[in-house]
Amino acid sequence: MPRLSTSAHAADRKLVKGLNEGDEAALAALYDEYGERLYDYVLSMSGDGKAAADIVHDAFIDACRRAPRMRDHLYLSSWLYGAARRRCIRRGRPKVLFFDRDAEFSDAPFLDRADTADPAPVRPSSDELHGLLRACLARLEPVDQEVMLLAYRHDLRPVRLGAALGLSGRRAAARVRRARVLLDAALRREIERARRDCAAAARATEESRSAAIPVLAARAPARPVGDPPEEPGARGLRRFLRRRGEEFPADPATDLHAAGCDDCRARAGVTAAALLRRAPAPVLPAALRHRVMHTATDPELAGYRADIAARGGALTPSGLPSQPDVSSPYTRRWLFTGGGMVGALAAAVVAALVMGPGIGGGPLSWPPFRTHPAPSITQERPGGQGNGKGGPEGPGGGAQARPGQPPPDPQTHEKNREKPEDPVQPSQPPPATESPKPPGVLVVSPAKVEMYGTKTAQVSLKAKSGPVSWTAMTSSNQLILSSMQGGMPEDGTTHLTLTLRTALVGLPGQGTLTFTDSEGAAHQVKVVWGATLL
Repeated sequence: MPRLSTSAHAADRKLVKGLNEGDEAALAALYDEYGERLYDYVLSMSGDGKAAADIVHDAFIDACRRAPRMRDHLYLSSWLYGAARRRCIRRGRPKVLFFDRDAEFSDAPFLDRADTADPAPVRPSSDELHGLLRACLARLEPVDQEVMLLAYRHDLRPVRLGAALGLSGRRAAARVRRARVLLDAALRREIERARRDCAAAARATEESRSAAIPVLAARAPARPVGDPPEEPGARGLRRFLRRRGEEFPADPATDLHAAGCDDCRARAGVTAAALLRRAPAPVLPAALRHRVMHTATDPELAGYRADIAARGGALTPSGLPSQPDVSSPYTRRWLFTGGGMVGALAAAVVAALVMGPGIGGGPLSWPPFRTHPAPSITQERPGGQGNGKGGPEGPGGGAQARPGQPPPDPQTHEKNREKPEDPVQPSQPPPATESPKPPGVLVVSPAKVEMYGTKTAQVSLKAKSGPVSWTAMTSSNQLILSSMQGGMPEDGTTHLTLTLRTALVGLPGQGTLTFTDSEGAAHQVKVVWGATLL
């Protein structure tokens, strides 16, 4: 009945110092201290004896080269378990921990406390214990099974357990508590199922006997039915099973049978921690120690040792092996920071789209930026009289909208509003002595305006070969000109300021400025702008 044998405790600091100095005696002491326990852990995680021997060999060779890099040399056991665990996970772990079903459990008692009423309690058979252990482990996730294995079979405290798993001591302790509750609940369920099966089999046997010989009296139960012994934590387990809907309904006949059945009473005293501790331990291969020592000391195998260490993966800032299923604290920190920045940017974009460009006055509208052309601020003459050319009139009069264009914007500048002329009083003709000059040509520059990193730009207008009157339109409400109409004498120049109006966050886009002279000729300027913030 093999069990994990006790070994003389050697100080981890002394072993790490010997490894750093290349002392062969330190490596031998390290193997004697942790070899059997590490092999038991790896075999439970892999289920393959040959693969377990290879992983244990590589873990010790890796420890000779990189274990002295630890920040705290008291975590040598955590370093070894972490190095072996990383290789096991890379290889692939089974759904249920492996234990040799042909081997027997140890002879240590499984009862939590001695039963004075029964001087010779009956222990469940080894096959039944194997069935209980495998059934309750199958109800747990592989990570929870591993936590219970390291905490109760290998006696790793939460701080050392967390160092081996790549977690903090607080998170490791929380996982141990959670896994313990789940494992105890699974074991109670399996024991209850076995008790009901035993009661059903006993009733079937009793019924077969009663068919031949009537039963005159029933034997009194060995223990009162109404006062069964309650194990520590049984009430919390019942509440946990009730919340999960896994609690069996009360059955008086089963309780009566369990009170007088030695097998049911012995089975009820088994605990999950005792099952893990008393499970059969594997036999450590005899040749593995010589193999580890030869690989670690042979000068010709220096390249092989370097390759084994390279396959061990990176180390954490504390010098412990990093685990593939646990992200580093730096990664978690950057993910948290990046997620916060993305969330803040998304909130700003949504707020900008909802509020629109008109922040601070006027009703909100959607979409925030209309794409139809902005109308000119010119207006028609009263009575529908135009200049006869279908376009805006010269500097001497008003302007009339051309066909196909939207009507003028009613919101015009007060300075552009003129009193309508009296239709009764005819306008005086210009003096006959002065002949009007022919209209000139409007020159607009530049032909393309790029607004990257700025919200203002300049557009120049020039009158060539005569006076020119002009009007302007924009294709988007985001583009604002300092003046929308005007006139220039011959060789006159006008400089207009173009302003880009955006919300908190502006997206890239483009638009068009259209300048029309008195002859109806259109001059277009393409405007392109980039993304803006505030």
